Amino acid sequence: MIIDHVMSRCDREPLNSYYYATTYPDVYAAAERIFGSWRETIEACGFNYDEIKKYREWSREKVISEIKKLHKNKESINSKYVQDFHKPLYMAAVKRFKNWGDALSVAGIDYNKIRLRRKMSPGEIKREILELYKKNVDLAYPHMRDKFQYLLAAGMKKLGGGSWAKARKMAGIKANYRLPRYKRFSGKKSRGYHQPSLGI
Repeated sequence: MIIDHVMSRCDREPLNSYYYATTYPDVYAAAERIFGSWRETIEACGFNYDEIKKYREWSREKVISEIKKLHKNKESINSKYVQDFHKPLYMAAVKRFKNWGDALSVAGIDYNKIRLRRKMSPGEIKREILELYKKNVDLAYPHMRDKFQYLLAAGMKKLGGGSWAKARKMAGIKANYRLPRYKRFSGKKSRGYHQPSLGI
């Protein structure tokens, strides 16, 4: 069961000891009890433990490079999001720079502006959603999650009551951004969305 647990998370989550000890403490404790150590657990799964723990060896330059890459790709870089989805990077940044804000500063990013995104008013959220709409940006949930995580989270929380579809409607956009059923299972990359229209 322990090996199955580790293998099911391969390529989806970090497998280093710190991540497992803090994210899956019960599994980690059982692994150490049964295999003797986390290294032996990882090796029993057929992995090279030295490769698994390589995030600890990240240099300051590599941390900064990864932060800039996330920022360039318009992925959220607030601390909560990075801790949830890029745990190794966050831990390496804290180790090398003492805290996430200092790491962003060295990368040339104003952390105060990043934090302000989490404090947007409903009116500001609506305006940003409409700006994306006017630029013909795909407002479907998967694309927003990948490219505009901060706006997705803020919209769902402050406009949609947990729903991104409702948040779009509250911003004045009436559109069906789901793929038609026959295209969801076709394997094609065509977006297949209905033409969005503003309900203002």
